[in-house]
Amino acid sequence: RRSYSPHGAYAQSKLALVLFTYRLQHLLTADGSHVTANVVDPGVVNTDLYKHVFWVVKVAKWMTAWLFFKTPEEGASTSIYAAVSPEMEGAGGCYLYNEERTKSADIAYDEELQRRLWTESCKMTGISDESRRVP
Repeated sequence: RRSYSPHGAYAQSKLALVLFTYRLQHLLTADGSHVTANVVDPGVVNTDLYKHVFWVVKVAKWMTAWLFFKTPEEGASTSIYAAVSPEMEGAGGCYLYNEERTKSADIAYDEELQRRLWTESCKMTGISDESRRVP
């Protein structure tokens, strides 16, 4: 509804991923599933994400990436941890950063917002919202 901001859109998409994952884990648990869903934050990784930004940002990234950014391999380590670590066996609904469970933004725990996103996602994809039968 306001002017477009690439950073704002990126942040909003990341929040949506967290909200969606928490709702998915809630539904999996309610159905008695052994499948788990977790959020993995890789941190700031030196990838082509900044490929289409202004040249000033590209120069700043080029000058600081070696100091502040993770390599793609380092960025993948938390995803690998979530997938194969014995500590994560059976653990769902976690937010992981640097191979540790941590707290996500407070808004991500808003269950009504999680439900609204889930319902809207089902509508937009044409999938039946079976979660309506789950409290």
